[in-house]
Amino acid sequence: MTALGAMFRPRSIAIIGASDDPLSLSGRPLAVLRQHAYDGEIYLVNPNREQIGGLPCYPAIGAVPQAVDLAIVAVRAALVPGVIADCAAAGTRAVVIFSSGFAEQDEAGRAAQGQLAQIARDTGIRLLGPNGEGFLNVGDGVPASFSPTVDYSRGLTHLVPGGLAVVSQSGGLGFALFNWGQTVGLGASFVVTTGNESDVDALEVADFLIGDEQTTVIALLVEGFTHGLDSLAPVARRAREAGKHLVVAKLGRSPAGRRAAPTHSAHDAGDPAQYDRVLAGNGVVQADDQEDLLDVCFALSRGPLMAGRRVGIITASGGAGIWAADACEEQGLTVPVLSGAVQAQLRELMPAYGVAANPVDLTAQGISGGNVDTAVRILAASGEVDAVLVVVTLAGPDVLRREGAALGAAAAELSLPVLIYSYTAPGAESTEILRGLRMAWYTSPRRAARALRALAGVPALIP
Repeated sequence: MTALGAMFRPRSIAIIGASDDPLSLSGRPLAVLRQHAYDGEIYLVNPNREQIGGLPCYPAIGAVPQAVDLAIVAVRAALVPGVIADCAAAGTRAVVIFSSGFAEQDEAGRAAQGQLAQIARDTGIRLLGPNGEGFLNVGDGVPASFSPTVDYSRGLTHLVPGGLAVVSQSGGLGFALFNWGQTVGLGASFVVTTGNESDVDALEVADFLIGDEQTTVIALLVEGFTHGLDSLAPVARRAREAGKHLVVAKLGRSPAGRRAAPTHSAHDAGDPAQYDRVLAGNGVVQADDQEDLLDVCFALSRGPLMAGRRVGIITASGGAGIWAADACEEQGLTVPVLSGAVQAQLRELMPAYGVAANPVDLTAQGISGGNVDTAVRILAASGEVDAVLVVVTLAGPDVLRREGAALGAAAAELSLPVLIYSYTAPGAESTEILRGLRMAWYTSPRRAARALRALAGVPALIP
């Protein structure tokens, strides 16, 4: 097993600075490891306690009876370099450092972070952080984090596994994206927060996750690439070759944002225009905010890419269909008029006052007749569109009760993407059904169109 494999799939974990206060940052790791039924060995290191939670405490990592794969370090910054040196001497393969107060703080902190990097270079131990929130490996039940989003006692109700991996220099934003994804049914494989990147950086993590079978989409939230823009190209190439999607949200685009980045995660945000050119040149999808990143990843994780830019819109509301058409064309997509033959097929599914041209207004009466799935399949078989956007109201569950299973089957079987836009807030039952459909769904025409833009491979409109 590689050192990164030992970090993200550890067979044994030591918590250094473990606390008996489950609400403290150093007390949460043990609690959440147990909540997620982590099945490896757990060792606690705290010279001031004999035991915590029924487990014995050891005075130092060197006293632990075996070399561990991963150490979680939650001690004050001044102690961290010595602790990391002790971990290396004890044969620890990898370390997650929660502690802050390094290069993001002042010159003394920068020097201390330099010590960490030097220990990693000299010994081969791998370091994640400092100044991060750790990681979550969903499939293997490894929550090496203090984030409340992975804590069943602080709001987590259930985990949705899936193909999204989040890699973020910001701990809070990384776990927030995972959290929002869970609410809409976008399952995750990993969340990894890299913090100041004294050793392991976001692109190295992304490269590692390209090889993960569960992961299909990798979302990167970065202020700057630690090893420069040239480090992106080989990772982007490997992602393409593996059929994985790489999506980047670049923080620090404004003067104020670039000024703040060094005091957040100690990164130089660089020239945003240069980042735009390099990302676009390497075929990397960009997102311009948290909502946009989630929407794009949702679409990419759910179905095939578009072969072109043509969108077929099926709607229960003429106005909502027009709004969706506006949004699509504003995003560089097209909403073509359908051929007479295809329109004739569609007219059989709607009352006389319906419209078959595109947007296809089945009307509320046509929708209530259970014709959505049939209309989707007609458009897909026509060869005249590259994606289908279904526009309905999901305030009540009737449409999804009646046609949810058929729509989900169509989305899974067809060679083009099928997305849903609900022009009303989905009700609780609709939301629950949507989570199980494995279809991307949205609550505004702009968000749906932006997702379709990513599926069509049209460069993002980054301000």
